[in-house]
Order: sequence, then structure tokens, then C-alpha cells
Amino acid sequence: MTAEEFAQATADAVDRRREEVNLVLRVVAGQEGTVLEQTAAIMALPVLYAHWEGFVKETVSQYIEYIEMQRLHPRTTHPTIFSFAMRKRLKALIDSGSIERMTNFASWIVGTAVEPLRFADKKVVTGGNLSYNNLKELCDSLKIDVVHIESDRKKIDALVNRRNNIAHTGRPPRLDKNDVADDASLVIGLIEKFEVILRECVDANRFRSSDPA
Repeated sequence: MTAEEFAQATADAVDRRREEVNLVLRVVAGQEGTVLEQTAAIMALPVLYAHWEGFVKETVSQYIEYIEMQRLHPRTTHPTIFSFAMRKRLKALIDSGSIERMTNFASWIVGTAVEPLRFADKKVVTGGNLSYNNLKELCDSLKIDVVHIESDRKKIDALVNRRNNIAHTGRPPRLDKNDVADDASLVIGLIEKFEVILRECVDANRFRSSDPA
């Protein structure tokens, strides 16, 4: 995968999410003035949030795939990225502590010193919800700088809280089409900003070591 192909893949993902968000807005608008107006607005919020979290998972997975396809030598890989690639094996080692597992881990380390970097576990974990802190923790583990989205921290956490209130407590707030439109605008804005962040990471090769051995 080239940088251009990655950029196209993320751009396509943005377009798909934008279309889906617009469909949500159409459904809510279609229920205006009916007995289902409030229900439609409430149902829209978890869907909008899901598009934000889903976009992050989708594009970060693509970013991991992109890094792996660069066939980086471990010495030229940023240590943070290398530690992310090791996480599955490290967890198994910590959980067991057996001599056999430690030996297998040591053998794997020796092997990775001469082979291109590979990710044994490409799973993107958001900690149950994509609060700003969870987003930053995920991105920090992959050298993805989220400084451009930091100003939206309170809005991201508020979106998560409203979604959790609906999904987990069964006590939905009063919402109308204007609230849904505001959340839709926020989600699209976050998606567009995150696309730019990932493309900047690729262009700047932030997954590479700044001081290769």
C-alpha cells in the first residue's frame, strides 16, 4: 500500500460515513411533527456516535496495515510502534510467566531483529467508549498526534456521555432535530479532522525511528 492508496482509502471512508450521517438526518427530519419525532432523535445519537468510533477503528486499522506493508526493519521503526507490535506476545508472557513462554518470546525477539516488522495483533481497542482520553491513549500507542483534535475534547466527551446515557441507563434526554444536526456536524467534523491527522502521520513517516541504529 502506497501513501496515495492510504489517502484514497481514508477519503473513501470519510465519504461513506458522511453519506450515512446524512441518511440519519433525513430519517429524523422525516419524523418531524409526528409522535415518533422524539424517538427518532434519541435513536439517532447512538448511531452518530457509532460512526465516529467506527471511523476511528476502521482508519487506524488501515494505518496499522499501511505500516506493516512498508516492511520496516525493527531498527528503523519507532520504539512506540514496535512496542505496539509486541503487545499480544507481551500479554501472553506476563499472564503465564512460564519458562517455555519466555523462551518462545526470546526466540521471537531474535527473529524480529532480522525480519520486517509485523503486527501479531491488529485489533483496535477503544476501551468501551471513545472518550478523548481513550482516543489519545490509542493514538499515542501508534505515534498518532491528536493535537489538532484536542480543542474538541469537551465535545467528544459530552457526545460519549449522551450516548452512554441512552445506551446504558434507559433515561434518554429530550432531543430534537436541531440537537441531532449539531451532533451530526460534530461527528463529521471529527471524522474529517482525524483523516487529516492520519494522512499527516503517513506523510511525515512518524512510525519510523528518528534515530535509527
